[in-house]
Order: sequence, then C-alpha cells, then structure tokens
Amino acid sequence: MSAPASLGTVIASGVQGGTAHPLHAGDTRWVALAIAVLAFAAAMALLHLRRRARRLRPVEDEWSALAVMGELCPYGWEAQVTLYGWGAPVPADAPPSRAPLVELEWKQYEEDSSRVAVARRVWAPSIGEALQAMVEDRRTDVTLEQIEQAAEQEDLRWED
Repeated sequence: MSAPASLGTVIASGVQGGTAHPLHAGDTRWVALAIAVLAFAAAMALLHLRRRARRLRPVEDEWSALAVMGELCPYGWEAQVTLYGWGAPVPADAPPSRAPLVELEWKQYEEDSSRVAVARRVWAPSIGEALQAMVEDRRTDVTLEQIEQAAEQEDLRWED
C-alpha cells in the first residue's frame, strides 16, 4: 500500500470519523502568539505579587500599632492620644483643619527604660491615621539608623 503523494499532513483521517485536514502554518503562529501573550501576563502577575508582598502593611488599629511599635522600639515606648472636638482650643502648632484633629504624642525609651530617646508629636484627622503616622515616623528613624550604621562601617561619616 502506498500513500498518495497529494495528501498533506493529516490531523484526522476519515477512518476516525473526520475528514482530512491539512495543518496550516497560520494556525501554528496563532498558537505561538497566544502562548507568548499568556507567558507575558503570568510574568506581569508575578511581578505585581512580589511588589505587593514587599510593601509594609498599614497599621489599622491599636493592636497592630502595639505589635509594630513593640518590634521597632525594643526598649519600650509610650503614646498618648488627644482628641479635639469641634471648636475646642488646639495648640498653636496644630495644623489648620476643617475637621476635628487627633494629636498623638509618642516617646521611645533608651535601653535603661528610664530615659527618653525620642519624643515626637503627629497630627491626623483620625486615630487610625495618627497611629499610621507614628509607625511611619519610627520606620523612617530605623531606616536612617541603618544607613548611619552602614556608613560608619564603611568609614563614610557625614560632615557638617
């Protein structure tokens, strides 16, 4: 038995219930293009997930603020929240605001836990935003401390 020379590549033969269909080169290009598009989409999704995982989660309540500040201030810290109502007198250094303000004063203690290392005040329109500002303030301090330590190790000191 010899195969006829006129038939191209057969995907399904008549014996299996279909008719002979030659494989078109255009179909292969579309499949390759679809695979490339899906691979690109998967790569972009992975990049997005990696970046999202690196972002620090915002502080949403006092419990998460306690946990984060406990890690950032190993020798102790203290915070005091003051809520100002409508028309209440606010300190002179308060930012202008149309809504009542929240003042959060926080202190970080040194290793012996009796001396204050850092004392700061932040203002915000809500308690949650004030807690977030406090945590961001401390994270900035930690980053600056790490930069200073790296500079000291490399003998690169800041000059005034």
